Amino acid sequence: MVNSPQKPEPTTDKIRRFEPFQIYTACVSGLGVALLVWSLGHLEPSHAGVLLFIGLVIVAELTTSENLSPNLLFSMSAAVTFAGILVFGPLPGGLVAMVGGVVSTLVMERRQGGRRRAPLLQRALFNMAGFGLPAPVAGWIYILAGGIVGEVALVSNLLPMVLAAVSFEAVNAGLVVGVVSLQTSQPAVQIWRQNMSWITPMNILSMVVGGGGLAVGYQIAGILGLSVFFLPLVLTIYATRLYVAQTKAQMDRLEEIIAERTEDLQKANVELRRLDRVKTNFFSVINHEMRTPLTAIAGYTELLLERTKLSPDQGKMLQTIKSNSHRLLDLVNNILDVARLEEGKLTVVPAVMGMLPAVKQALAVIHPLAQVKHISINVDVSPETAYVWGDPQRVSQILVNLLSNAVKFTPDTGTITISARRSETADEAVIAVTDTGVGIPAERLPQVFERFGRLERAEIQHTIGTGLGLSIVRGLVEAHGGRIWVESEEGRGTCFAFTLPLAAQHTSESIPEEQLTLEGIGLTRS
Repeated sequence: MVNSPQKPEPTTDKIRRFEPFQIYTACVSGLGVALLVWSLGHLEPSHAGVLLFIGLVIVAELTTSENLSPNLLFSMSAAVTFAGILVFGPLPGGLVAMVGGVVSTLVMERRQGGRRRAPLLQRALFNMAGFGLPAPVAGWIYILAGGIVGEVALVSNLLPMVLAAVSFEAVNAGLVVGVVSLQTSQPAVQIWRQNMSWITPMNILSMVVGGGGLAVGYQIAGILGLSVFFLPLVLTIYATRLYVAQTKAQMDRLEEIIAERTEDLQKANVELRRLDRVKTNFFSVINHEMRTPLTAIAGYTELLLERTKLSPDQGKMLQTIKSNSHRLLDLVNNILDVARLEEGKLTVVPAVMGMLPAVKQALAVIHPLAQVKHISINVDVSPETAYVWGDPQRVSQILVNLLSNAVKFTPDTGTITISARRSETADEAVIAVTDTGVGIPAERLPQVFERFGRLERAEIQHTIGTGLGLSIVRGLVEAHGGRIWVESEEGRGTCFAFTLPLAAQHTSESIPEEQLTLEGIGLTRS
């Protein structure tokens, strides 16, 4: 049922807004008072059992009422009221209902701790009317439909009982929806659908079954029959109420846990942002404080190797210093590239570039490493892919990383092939680096482009690497708008392939002859 609203603030706009609501509640309350007077005036000595039903409705309100929303209260007192209608008639049944309305107001007042600002009397009068007015309407419809007051037979009176229950629920719902709609300015249909549509069938069923059972029990055995039907009903509903209360408590606790977890996550996000700033500062330190001394070490070592007469041991030590300084410098550059990729700050400046010059530049770096292992490198670049759209420095970096990987994992006297072909499905070049190395296990293929995803096997334990190269390669390829993938078979080799957009405005006829040779690094074009 509806509890009276809070008092509006004394401003002109709000008074105008709540004026229809005040008129409505006053009219309904007035009808309730008139019905109370009329019902009391028509009580007869034969209606003494009404007092028993009034006691039952009070018990029902105290034990089975449940808040559905701040303004709505559900209880099984409707079943007791309906039984009173069937046994004593419309007006005595209305008296029972009105007592239930007053008690429901007190129950809601106790549960809400007196927090409502609307006067208790105002709410009690409206709830009394809201409970009471549907009762005589339902009683008269019951009689008009062929039902006999005081002679309840569940089978023969089933249709009149259903019609009476439906009318009772319709009038009650109409009063509730009307007051809530005026109070909240929401459409009445929306209020009914959201708050009452799901409970309507339950109310009708409880009146027909529960109220009908109580009426039959009272007719058969008086107070004893009433107790037989009422006590199990009250105990069942009370147990349900306790279960609902426990569920609500668990839901409240769950909401508290969710709030705590949300707060923990927010704190964790703040900490992660702090750590991210620390990481950024750390990379800045790497960039400024490590790159400069490493470059100096490598440079002065090369000068010593070129200008100083050294003993074999001294030359060997300087070569070790040089190679390790270059390794550290490569590691610093890789870490910085990873940081730039994470932050989206890795710059790619695409332009029309020759594919063969990029291959030549990469091979100039890789060829000495391949010579040590007697690995032959074949180059097969189709004239259709002579020009691509990319950043020359970054494309060369991609090739160096892929070729370096191929050399590391290819046994002595193996073969590496660099090929470039036009894609059959798109206007792009497919560049592939294929080796005859140890291959990659099938279960490891999905992880090859992850950071630090280094392959650990007995036959390649001597190789050096951090596992960052392929992750950087993937980022660089994607920065060009391309794709990269890997195909491999253990013991037979691996093929890394990636795509770059073709430079459509250039053709193979425009390629200068000097760009078609690799003689400068001791290799020939296949």
